[in-house]
Amino acid sequence: MLAAQGKSSYGLSLAIVEPFMSLEQIFYLSQTIASVAVVGSLVYLGLQVRAGDRNQRALMQQGRAARASQASLATARPELARIWRKGLAGDSDFTHDEFSPWMLLCRASLLSGEDSFLQHKAGLLDKAAFDSYEVGARFFMASPGLRVAWKLVRLQFGNDFRTFCDALVATTPVAAKTDIYGEWQKLLQSEHASAAVKAG
Repeated sequence: MLAAQGKSSYGLSLAIVEPFMSLEQIFYLSQTIASVAVVGSLVYLGLQVRAGDRNQRALMQQGRAARASQASLATARPELARIWRKGLAGDSDFTHDEFSPWMLLCRASLLSGEDSFLQHKAGLLDKAAFDSYEVGARFFMASPGLRVAWKLVRLQFGNDFRTFCDALVATTPVAAKTDIYGEWQKLLQSEHASAAVKAG
């Protein structure tokens, strides 16, 4: 900072101080500081948005898992479990009284599936979660009973989900009728035998 000497009208010496920065320099400095502040705010906002997006996805996944668990527990009731098993297999002795709850079970399952499909389409359900859903949907669409149920109710769903399920039906072979309980018994016996060998 420079100082120059001068005299007042009363003969006194005065020190005239030149400014450290010009107005133009001060203006550009203030603009630079403002720009840095804006960038910092945008970075902070971006981090907050990412955190909010992760939380939203986590809540969606938790809700989806809770919905699927509740549906499985409801279907585990003896009467509904019997109807679900007979409906999937397309048993020939399926009665009219069994048919109505079967179709309601199918509709509830398909509505849940459509919700997962739409969440994924909107970017709220990530690829891993949707792939998991698709594997499950393909497994059940291999059963003759659910394939026929879908053909009966498909017009009750949106175009995109209808196209998705139609493709699953078209590309998934019908599963051969198997005795799941019998398979469970065989595998259980194998596990017991393996445990006995290790214990001996």
